[in-house]
Amino acid sequence: MKSLKTCLLSIFLLTISFSVLGQTIKNLDDPKNWEVHNREVDFDNGVIHLNGKPGDGVLWLKGSDFQNGTIELDIKGRNKPGASFVGVAFNGKDNSIFDAVYFRPFNFQNQNRREHMVQYIAMPHLEWKTLRENHPGKYETHIDPAPAPDDWFHVKLEIHYPKVEVYVNGSTTPTFTVEEQINVSGHGKIGLWVGESSEGWFKNISIKRNTMNDYTHILMDVAHDQVFWNDPKSMELENEKIGRVYMMTEELYKTARAINATVDYAKTEIDSKMLSDTDILYIHIPKKQYTEKEVKAIHKFIDAGGSLFIIMDSEYWSSLSDTNVNDLIAPYGIQYGDAIPDKLPGGHTIKGEIHEEPLKISYHEARKVIGGTPFVYGDELGEAYPAAAYVKTKKGGKLVVMGEAMVSLYMTSWEGVDDYQCQEFMQDVFNWLK
Repeated sequence: MKSLKTCLLSIFLLTISFSVLGQTIKNLDDPKNWEVHNREVDFDNGVIHLNGKPGDGVLWLKGSDFQNGTIELDIKGRNKPGASFVGVAFNGKDNSIFDAVYFRPFNFQNQNRREHMVQYIAMPHLEWKTLRENHPGKYETHIDPAPAPDDWFHVKLEIHYPKVEVYVNGSTTPTFTVEEQINVSGHGKIGLWVGESSEGWFKNISIKRNTMNDYTHILMDVAHDQVFWNDPKSMELENEKIGRVYMMTEELYKTARAINATVDYAKTEIDSKMLSDTDILYIHIPKKQYTEKEVKAIHKFIDAGGSLFIIMDSEYWSSLSDTNVNDLIAPYGIQYGDAIPDKLPGGHTIKGEIHEEPLKISYHEARKVIGGTPFVYGDELGEAYPAAAYVKTKKGGKLVVMGEAMVSLYMTSWEGVDDYQCQEFMQDVFNWLK
């Protein structure tokens, strides 16, 4: 962080009206509560100023983890064409992964560019240009009546994941609505954002967190050399797998919405702190050993009532010698065995505690699951070889252990069949685990 100057802050006290991670109310008059990226910031008599320089910049509110609620503030940019982009970042994970709603004041009085006054972006891959080309008019619009380009204007963001409503200058109807945030996590840090070569001024900030609607928190492990799943926003666009990962992530987004859940990624060693705010731990075809510390943390999580959804496949993708997944599930009376000897594609679930009706699923080779209550089979050999089973522990934990990986990749088509019920399967499983 570069220089942070304060001047006469006691005259104009800025407060934030929600608890951050269960802590007490935090004041915004203390520069120590902020961290800046790629800008110099001044706090002057209640006004926060970010200077202009090449690249985007953001001032993050430390410790903020906002999901639903209201963000209000006054913003001022400049009437400088192509060099005044000012707004609010949210769902922040780091300096490159975040969503934002921002304004282009230089377009406020330009009738030829009136539809480009306010913009939503989902960084790092879905910046304004990509969204405009692929979804014209969906993620940007006009403001009516438009503010003066060099004046302060008031902004209120009403966020109810996955919906964002933007109100400008006291409007009673939304100026701009984003029906679906392009983000499966649906929560993260809040920041004051400025775009390329832009400076901005911000004041009268009020943030009210709505805790009425609690979400189920799914944590996906991507730290053990997973074969398929990853956080797409952490991947380079040139990565040959990114298209597949985004496709699966969009389907997982549908699953999460259906069960009122959000998804985060475990990118480092799993520990109890990481699992403290997790409801479901999702592990899909790891190829790296779990440390003794990780095994203990996962057992502690399950024994405290947490849920585990773990998936392996036949020897083709990952062998049991690659990873010690059986160490994770052995205490609960369930294990992975060797490959199931069937050859024909196609599988099904049975009616029971997880599925109200049997589902047709994209089974093609699998690993035996020994123990628990079976609920998934291949069509060829049927109940001789369960490919998935579930367990409920005496302490309230739940496990779904699956030896078939295609359905959890949302593979709805395989070898001429295109009506597998993968989305229904995933919704049922996650809903049972929540």
